[in-house]
Amino acid sequence: MVGLQNGTNKSRVNIFKNETVDLPIGFIVGTSFITGSCLGNVLALKLKNKNK
Repeated sequence: MVGLQNGTNKSRVNIFKNETVDLPIGFIVGTSFITGSCLGNVLALKLKNKNK
């Protein structure tokens, strides 16, 4: 909800030394949160299966 309210603030993201187009801050934060949650769950599943 907070990210949707700040749609006018835009920033660029550096990915492997390349800059992206201007993206809203809320989009950057939202995708970072979702990506981190997914990767954390995958890592937890991998570690759980490795310990069996």
